[in-house]
Amino acid sequence: MQRRPLALVLDVLLMLLGALLGIATNYATSVEGEVPLPLRVLRAWSIPLVGLALLALACGQVWLRWLERRPLPAPPSWTAGQPPYPGLEAFGEADAAVFFGRERETAELVARLHPPVPARARRFVTVVGPSGSGKSSLVRAGLLPALTARRSRWHAGPVFTPGTDPVGALRQAVAEAGRARPLALVVDQLEELLTLSGPRERTAFAAEVRELLSREPKVWLVGTLRSDFLTGFLEADLAELAHEPVLIGPLGRDALHEVVARPAAAAGASFEPGLVSRIVDDCGGGDALPLLAYALQELYARAGGAGSTLTHAHYREAGGVAGALVGQADRIHAALLGPGPREGADPVVEMLLRLVTVERGEPTRRRVPRDELGSAEREMADAFVAGRLLTSDAGTLGVAHEALLRQWRPLRLAVADRLDQLRRRAELERWAQEWEFAGRAGAYLLTGERLQAARAWQAGAGAPLSGLAAEFVGASARCDGDARARTADAVAARVLENVEREPETAIGIAHAAVTEYAPTPAAVQALRSAVDASRLRAVHQDFDRPVTGAAWSPDGSRLAACSGDGRIRVWSGAGLESGAGAASETGPGAGSGPGPESEAGAGADGGSGSAAAPVEIPVPGDWPRAVAWSPDGTRLACVTRDARLTLWSTTTWRPLNTVSQPDMRGGGGGAGLSVVAFSPDGRLLVTGGAGPLRLWHTDTLTLAGTLVGHARMLWNAVWSPDGTLLAASGKDRRVRIWRVADGRVVRVLRHQDTVAALAWSPDGTRLASGSTDRTAVLWDPYTGENLRTLRSMDGINCLAWSPDGRRLAAGDQDRGARIWDLDAPDPQDAAAVWLAGHTDTLYAVAWSPDGARLATASRDRTVAVWDAGAPRAVLRGHTDSVWRTDWSPDGTRLASASQDGTVRLWDPADGAPAGILRTGECGDLAWSPDGTRIAVGRRDGSAAVYGTDGTEHTALHGHREELSAVCWSPDGAGIATASRDGSVRVWDAAGGRPPRVLSGHADWVTGAHWSPDGAWLATCGTDRTVIVWDAESGRAVATLRGHTDHVWKVAWSPDGTRLATGSRDRTLRVWEFPGAAGAGPAAGPVVLSGHDERVQDLAWSPDGTRLASVSRDRTVRLWDPAGGTAVSVLGVHADWVNGLCWSPDGTRIATASRDRTVRLWTPAGADAGPLLRLAAARILHPPTREERRAYQLPPRP
Repeated sequence: MQRRPLALVLDVLLMLLGALLGIATNYATSVEGEVPLPLRVLRAWSIPLVGLALLALACGQVWLRWLERRPLPAPPSWTAGQPPYPGLEAFGEADAAVFFGRERETAELVARLHPPVPARARRFVTVVGPSGSGKSSLVRAGLLPALTARRSRWHAGPVFTPGTDPVGALRQAVAEAGRARPLALVVDQLEELLTLSGPRERTAFAAEVRELLSREPKVWLVGTLRSDFLTGFLEADLAELAHEPVLIGPLGRDALHEVVARPAAAAGASFEPGLVSRIVDDCGGGDALPLLAYALQELYARAGGAGSTLTHAHYREAGGVAGALVGQADRIHAALLGPGPREGADPVVEMLLRLVTVERGEPTRRRVPRDELGSAEREMADAFVAGRLLTSDAGTLGVAHEALLRQWRPLRLAVADRLDQLRRRAELERWAQEWEFAGRAGAYLLTGERLQAARAWQAGAGAPLSGLAAEFVGASARCDGDARARTADAVAARVLENVEREPETAIGIAHAAVTEYAPTPAAVQALRSAVDASRLRAVHQDFDRPVTGAAWSPDGSRLAACSGDGRIRVWSGAGLESGAGAASETGPGAGSGPGPESEAGAGADGGSGSAAAPVEIPVPGDWPRAVAWSPDGTRLACVTRDARLTLWSTTTWRPLNTVSQPDMRGGGGGAGLSVVAFSPDGRLLVTGGAGPLRLWHTDTLTLAGTLVGHARMLWNAVWSPDGTLLAASGKDRRVRIWRVADGRVVRVLRHQDTVAALAWSPDGTRLASGSTDRTAVLWDPYTGENLRTLRSMDGINCLAWSPDGRRLAAGDQDRGARIWDLDAPDPQDAAAVWLAGHTDTLYAVAWSPDGARLATASRDRTVAVWDAGAPRAVLRGHTDSVWRTDWSPDGTRLASASQDGTVRLWDPADGAPAGILRTGECGDLAWSPDGTRIAVGRRDGSAAVYGTDGTEHTALHGHREELSAVCWSPDGAGIATASRDGSVRVWDAAGGRPPRVLSGHADWVTGAHWSPDGAWLATCGTDRTVIVWDAESGRAVATLRGHTDHVWKVAWSPDGTRLATGSRDRTLRVWEFPGAAGAGPAAGPVVLSGHDERVQDLAWSPDGTRLASVSRDRTVRLWDPAGGTAVSVLGVHADWVNGLCWSPDGTRIATASRDRTVRLWTPAGADAGPLLRLAAARILHPPTREERRAYQLPPRP
């Protein structure tokens, strides 16, 4: 410490000498002149003085440099009792006395921190070397002690790693260092800027470094960086932190000799002769230093420590350089697992894998908080910590050195096997860090494919995520779930708006919303509503080519369809209703023919297939075009494009006969046969196509006759019901009618374009023809008179009369089928039903014999079966607004009251009308508890009780203005009425006593409802109040206030403990009555918000778990009254919805609307599985891009 004051004095003297030199030089070069005597003497000696000063200055500088470079006395000797080898841990400043082998690199670093021109120096020095090369040890035990020993009074700041918050770590290190200068700060493991920090943190760290170095000219930063991260460092715009790095490589043999021998000597130990050379010889490979360090630590411990002699025997016991670490890991592993075989994954290796990550394709260590490990894992980790293979610091665990990952075989193999999983986990954890650094901003959460991959990996991976990463994936999943739910709900709203216009499209859209996005209650309910609204009952997509023909068996139990893929498929049973059984079976007609099992197993369902799976029949020839059943259902006929006619037995599906008509073959689509039809008595069969019509004896398939007349391709031929006439049509725009007996053409009917479709009415009085001229004409086949022309949106390809002759089905080229109601008075308004959903032209339509179903076959390779009856979910008949509806107590009838002056009764099972009561205009109705009578409240202020046969039993007069509510007491003895006159009256249902008048409302009383036990009556009004009355005394016991506008309806829950109210303020409120109603409600009702217009009516489900409401916003909504939340929108009417009621079993809801309809809705059940399966079987095609866009359904995620 005496050298530093001396150097300071020398600095001052040299400065004064320099000043003297300047003065002497000035005088030596000055001009002659008159000057004082002292100055004349100085000028005379100036030249010798300059020489002496230069010599003194040079000697002083040499002396000063010697003082700078001369090392301080050696540090204190190594503390006895401490091992001089740190093992896998890096050397620290305290280990400087035993740090050898890197003197040259230390000197280079010291020189870098003392540049010739300090002002222009880059004060961030990076030490770069491979893993295990001793970078940290060089800086900690080499550079820092060398700096602090110099005369320039260097101060070593704390060594820190960037971690997840590099800026914070740097600021903390600067703060801990205080104001001491010059200061050297060490940033160890700079690669953490890439592995643990995000882009924003890296950029902020670089900016913080620049600001610190510009602000503090006497602060230097020294970093260490693994060489395999150097490229990534440069790519991450961190080049300024790695400019002109100090590169270190493997130690030479002489340096290794010092690394081995000198630390032991410092600790007072010695080596047996030849052992040091043996150890140096054993060093090799990339992990030489860490393995050597660990082996020397083990060797020193086995020899006994200070003062001992390290022998060859000790070295062998330790396992040598290569085996010391491996042997230690093996011993710990064996002790933890215990003896005996073990099944399944190795728990020790699984624990260690949690401490491994992958960066740049290479495994590296990963620090893990102890509390993220289970208790068993912590015990295993502690064993490795005690064995000095793991480190434990500040509550975290980590691998002591990455050499363990590369050298210990069980872990190395596990890492290689799980490399992809570890890489994915590293990527996830990096994303999680970025999310954390961004303040957990939602924009950083995973979505789409990334989230799906993360969740799939998390579910199946064997490498658990960090706590932060698990939170990140969970938060991403929740956010994504919320977004998906919002999407599903938005799509559901669109579905409900359009479900009546295009229910088949709505099924596909709603199904996609549920399965692709979220099964929210609203989306599931929209799917339920779409399925209910659709007439689709089955969809068959078993075909590989267009479906060209379809026909029902005469008994309606089977449906046959033929396709260009060369097969006929026949469905029966469940296959006709649900579309189940996409799988199919090959009929006995295939291959080598039927065996005895096939014939024995063929039952009434027409084949060996199951009830849901179709029978498949290979068709001889090319491209089947039409199929027909014999009238007795025992035979099936099919014709093909290559002019073959084949008959099969419908019992065994064995081919019975085949004939070929070569003269009808030709090229292109206008060749071969396209027509086949049995005569009504089944004795003849007609075929036609690219030639004349031919009649065949069905028993022998021998020619019975030929009908000529058409000049071009025939597309259709039909028999009259009595079999005496045969009509055919085709490309020549003509319909010709032949008399079969003599083969004469008796009538020719004309269209403007190809006549592709013909159908004879069941009574034979009309013949329908459909043309590509977009018309269907009904003709009198005997006179040729045009009875009616029906216009289509596109060309008509196929026609079929319903069995009762009242409806005509047409298949259009615009991909839909329409059903005209021929009883409608206005021909232009006759298209009552439109069946949409096919994506290509329809080739066939066929009615089931009972007229309940219609089959359609399309070029889109599908067959669909539709419910052709009246819609069951929409009850039509009222001619004005429907105000109320109520279910009979037994659930078998439904009553609706309308402004048209009638109450209509319906059968809710099939939607059929069940009666009409001529009541006069009424606004409310209610069934009596015994289901025998109906009470109605009329607009004229009177009430009346009717029998279900329309007989008026009792008239109740007394109110001065219109009635708004009528309800029966639970025992059926009393009827309460509420009126616009502001009063409530309770009547004797039998009419024997005058009514009790309840007065208390200040304005119109809009609703009334009895409690289930009949003890209380609740009423509401436009005065914004709800009053609870004691039904016995007529006294008001509670007045409820809270609504901010008129209160329209009130309803008690089935158990009588809650009262629901609906208001013009667009809310529902649920009031809790924990005790008797007379005691008043509990404080504060539950408020349910969601309607956009006033609430018109509400009703509790029979089990009291749900509340339904209707509104002028046209919606029907379901609520969870317990949770205070909306469940779903059940449906949407075309106009205001005025009333609703639940079916007694709680499975359906009926609503009444100003759109003049009563509708039946089915609330979706808790288990959406059956509904999803049903809907999937009724999807004609996946939603197209255009349909998705129209319904605001994003592309498939």
